[in-house]
Amino acid sequence: MKKIIALALSLMMLLGCVSAVAETDEKQTITMMDAFTVTYDKLPEGYTMNVQADTPMGFAAVIVSEDATKPQIVLSMAFSDAWYGVNSLTDATEDDIAAVKQDFYDVTEMNDGDITFEDAQTGLGTPLLIAKGANGAFAAVYTIFMSHEIEVDIFPGSQATGGVTDEDVARMVQFLTDVEFTPIAPAAE
Repeated sequence: MKKIIALALSLMMLLGCVSAVAETDEKQTITMMDAFTVTYDKLPEGYTMNVQADTPMGFAAVIVSEDATKPQIVLSMAFSDAWYGVNSLTDATEDDIAAVKQDFYDVTEMNDGDITFEDAQTGLGTPLLIAKGANGAFAAVYTIFMSHEIEVDIFPGSQATGGVTDEDVARMVQFLTDVEFTPIAPAAE
């Protein structure tokens, strides 16, 4: 978890150096460790995805809008030994969830109370943990799928006059609802 948030914050600093890739209308597919595929066909309107890392063990991308007042998004997916054998957040223990929450405090260096947490789910029922920084400093939508941490971090745009809003978070939950996570069937022997 700490590595994912640290990566997300690092990617945000690199954002100014990254040029946007062309947006396509075709479905895009990401394969994670030959365990599952992630298929998406639309980003929020006006956004493009800049892939930073695409390896069998992890994927990271910065998703930016052509409008600098709109939120900037970092998507990361990575296999986690700590979550080995855990298929979703519903399989996590209370101690596991407490550790995830503590990681948000540790990485952001915010104090207890500066981050609020809520349980949510996608329109398809995938359980989520949503973290929100004080005054809209950031928001994060976090889940587990087949031992992989999946996190969407949302930061205010570089020219935003306010912080991340509940509407911004709802838009990302909808984006995750539209994404297809499909386990890969084991090869026949």
